[in-house]
Amino acid sequence: MAGLLERVKTILGAKANKALDAVEDPTETLDYSFQKMQEALQETRSHILQVATAKKQLEMQVATLQQKSNQYAQDARDAVQAGRDDLATQALSMKSTMDQQIADLQTHIQQTQAEQDKLTQAQQKLESQIESFRTQKEVMKAQYSAAKAEVQVGETVTGITQHAEDISGALQRAQDKIAAMQAKASAIDELDASPDFQALPGASNGDTIRQQLDQAKTSSDVQNELAKLKAEMQGASKPLDPPQQ
Repeated sequence: MAGLLERVKTILGAKANKALDAVEDPTETLDYSFQKMQEALQETRSHILQVATAKKQLEMQVATLQQKSNQYAQDARDAVQAGRDDLATQALSMKSTMDQQIADLQTHIQQTQAEQDKLTQAQQKLESQIESFRTQKEVMKAQYSAAKAEVQVGETVTGITQHAEDISGALQRAQDKIAAMQAKASAIDELDASPDFQALPGASNGDTIRQQLDQAKTSSDVQNELAKLKAEMQGASKPLDPPQQ
């Protein structure tokens, strides 16, 4: 019994402290052990009934033999009164045989009674152990259920914490990306406002090249017009050459 309880406590401790799924279920072990103890008690009661039945049969045999012994004793007295000593002797001999059988049966009855008493004591002890085990079993099952619930809560909290950490990391990455995009947008706005750089390289390259080409063409046309104007003005202000003689 003590060894069984120690084993159950060990299993229960392993479940509570390490939550090992591979370890046998303590509640099943407790229920199975309780069932085996009840079966042992039932078997003990069955043996007691068998012994009590055997003792009763012996007692009935003793009663029958005692009646015969009494009858032979009466027969012996009747034979003596009739002057038949020979018949009285036979009756007394039969009575002696009956008395010997009764004595032997009485010895068996005493032995059977001792065995019955022993089994009854074993039954009482087993009943006490079963009742004690019943109480401990329920306490241990309650402790196991509480420990199992605590482990499940711990696992749930761990999962929630991990999920929260994942969400926090995702939020941080999103915030970092938003900040980067905002910084890029701000930089683009600053570059667009700059007269020397109207667009980021690679962002609107074609438009920038076309704008620069248009500006260069316009500047070239202006320079040509300026040169033409200067030439006309110089031609108008140049004195005429004197006629040759």
